[in-house]
Amino acid sequence: MSTPPHDRNPTRLIIVCCHAIWLGGPSNGHDDAEWAIEPFQRGETPTIIEHIKAGLKELSEEPDSALAAANTYFAFPICPSTVTHDLHSTDSYQNLIFSLLRFRSLYQHYPTYITLVSYDFKRSRFLDLHVPAISWPLQRVRFVGIDPPESVSPRKGLENGERLRGYGVWKGDLYGAGEILREKRVGRGWREESV
Repeated sequence: MSTPPHDRNPTRLIIVCCHAIWLGGPSNGHDDAEWAIEPFQRGETPTIIEHIKAGLKELSEEPDSALAAANTYFAFPICPSTVTHDLHSTDSYQNLIFSLLRFRSLYQHYPTYITLVSYDFKRSRFLDLHVPAISWPLQRVRFVGIDPPESVSPRKGLENGERLRGYGVWKGDLYGAGEILREKRVGRGWREESV
């Protein structure tokens, strides 16, 4: 949505963090082939759909909320046209900061409360690193974490990967400006001049 409805002035922001790009297709996202995903994400697309549904559930239960999701999620069949879309995020920190900035640009104020929807194994990354990095009060954040089933992506493997390539890297580079995270962003199509 390019401009907010004039009769709305939300105070809460729900952020559904993007983990893949939906390409469209007849199964409405229930087939991995309809998603641009990394090889290690095979079988996880139902969980990504659950993230979208969780964000929509939060929105239905909190009428004073706005929902922000990646541009590719915005086109997903179950997303209402009132979802605010994020065109720029390439990582978890950017999901948070760009969604906040988008909210501010639409409503001329920051939200009083944020709900984050993502993988549960990323909970510490958001609550211990990203939220404090932007000086947002932790008591004004709720995290809804949904991991893939154990049979698809075992929790131990997710935690090890997060420790080595997620939390561990972000802990030493809170804003993603260092070489490792910058290269990851560029590999995902990040261009600073596009923001």
